[in-house]
Amino acid sequence: MKFLKTLFIPLFISLLLAGCALDIDDNRPTNVQYIEKNDRTWQKHLQQIQQISAYQAEGQIGYISAKQRFSTAFDWQYQNPKSYTLVLSSALSSSKLTFKMHAQGLTISDEKGRQRSAKDAQALLREIIGMDIPLTQLATWLKGEPNNQQDYNVGENHLLANFTYAVNGEQWTVDYLNYHQDRSPALPRDILLKNDAQTLKIRVNHWKY
Repeated sequence: MKFLKTLFIPLFISLLLAGCALDIDDNRPTNVQYIEKNDRTWQKHLQQIQQISAYQAEGQIGYISAKQRFSTAFDWQYQNPKSYTLVLSSALSSSKLTFKMHAQGLTISDEKGRQRSAKDAQALLREIIGMDIPLTQLATWLKGEPNNQQDYNVGENHLLANFTYAVNGEQWTVDYLNYHQDRSPALPRDILLKNDAQTLKIRVNHWKY
C-alpha cells in the first residue's frame, strides 16, 4: 500500500491543484426530443462510426464522487479491445498516469516508470485510484456508438442522444451533449456519464483516425 501511495498521491495533488473544472453541466439534459432508430440518416452515420476501428482522442476528463473531485487532460489511443492506452496528465506538472491494456491485462504506470499490472482491469482501477471507470466500454462510447444490446435514443440531430448500460451491477447513463459538426462523420465533443455515486465529464478536443 505504501508503494501505491507514493505512486499516485503526487499526480492527484497536481490534478486537484489544477482546479480547472470542465464547464459541462453535472445534470442530465431534459426535454430532449428523439427520432426513430431506423432513421436513414442515423443508420448511415452509425455505419460510418462502426468502421472507425482504430483512433485517437484527446481532451479533458472531469471526475466527481463523494470522496474526490478533479479534472485532467487525457490522451486515448485505441487499436482493439486488447490493445489501447489512456494517459492522464497534469497541466501544472510532469505528473502522468498511463493505463495500458495488453494481452496479459492492464498495466498502470507513472512518469517515473513505477508500475502495477493485473489481469482484471476493473479490479486494478478500483484498487489503485478508487474509481470504477467503465474503461473497456469507452472504445465505443467515445465515438457515440451504442452497443446492440443497449437501450439507446437518437436525437433530432440524427446522432446518438443517450443510453443506459449496466457495468458490474451499476447502472450508467450516458448523455451526448455536443458533437463536432465540422467533420464527417460527426463525433462527440461533450459527454456526461453518471451512476448513483460517480460522474464523469468528457470533452474531446481533437479526433484522429
